[in-house]
Formats: sequence, structure tokens, C-alpha cells
Amino acid sequence: MVMRRYKNWVLALFCIAITVVGFSQEQERRTTYKAALSFSPGLLTENTQTTNLHGYFGIRPGGKVELRGDGFYFLNSMGDRPRFSMNHQLYAGAFYRFSNKKLQPYTGFQPGIAYAQSSEYGTIDSNTGELNYKKSVNPVGAVIGGVDFFGEKFFYLFAETRYVFGKHKSDTYPVFLDEWRFSFGLGIHL
Repeated sequence: MVMRRYKNWVLALFCIAITVVGFSQEQERRTTYKAALSFSPGLLTENTQTTNLHGYFGIRPGGKVELRGDGFYFLNSMGDRPRFSMNHQLYAGAFYRFSNKKLQPYTGFQPGIAYAQSSEYGTIDSNTGELNYKKSVNPVGAVIGGVDFFGEKFFYLFAETRYVFGKHKSDTYPVFLDEWRFSFGLGIHL
């Protein structure tokens, strides 16, 4: 009988604590939206560099997790072995922020797709005898780390790096899409 009374008190205190914590977190939560556009240089193996236009849109429904979609538009490749004449990529994933202050380091993972065309390996068309380079859609992934600095009410500075991994598979040899990319610039948040 005495044990049952204590269980009821413990259960009542637990329910009150959950309610208080829930309401206190609800007041702190505020959904924020972010968008940014920048140039993104990349490094491939064998002394090759790429240039991409990088844009993203993110939503942070409160707390430290942000959902973000990124797009890369391939502009140019130069160096000893430019492997691709086209390599556009789209990503969607989650990021974890280590703080909610003005300086916010973060890390994340994004799976995505790449629409690419190799400039190295092609197949010979049996009718015309010309070399054709097939375009294909391939799965990719990226591991990201970066930092945001919120200095103004609507604007922020960001710098991030990402390692892209995947393979371009078409009707020829597979070509690795592995690349280190760097992005930095000014973004807007609401």
C-alpha cells in the first residue's frame, strides 16, 4: 500500500517535469531558413582542379539539427587530367550544429546524385565511327564540416569543406567522382 502511494507521487512528479521541460523548449525553438550562393573550387587527384557554382537552402526547425539541400553547377576543370566535361550534383542531408552562438561550427552528411559526362572514356559509334561520351546519373555522397558566423541580423559568413565520393558509371570504365571541395561566402538567413 505504501509502495503504491510513492509510485503515484513519482509518476506525478515525472509528468510535471516532462511538461515543464517541454514548454520551456517550445519557447526557445524558432524555425530559421538559410540560403547562400558561392563559387566552390575543388581538388581532384593528379594535379587537377575544378570550379563549381554552389548554392544551398537550409531549414532549421529549432535545436541543433539543420536540414539542407545543396546544388553544384560544374563550370570548369583544368590541370593534368580533367576527367569530366560535365559534373552537376544535387544533395540533401542533415547537419549537426555544435553551438547556437554567433560562431557555429557544424558537420553533416548528404547523399545525392551526380549528372556527369566523362571527357576521358568514350565508346565508338558503330554507324558513324565517332567517339561518344555518354552522360549518366550516378549516386554520390558527401561528408561536410564548416563554420557559420552570424554577425548581422539577416546575413552570415560561411566557410566549409566537403569530401565527395562516388563513381561515374556509363558504358565505359568507371571513373571516380572523389573530390575535396571548398566553399566560402555570404549567405542570408531569416
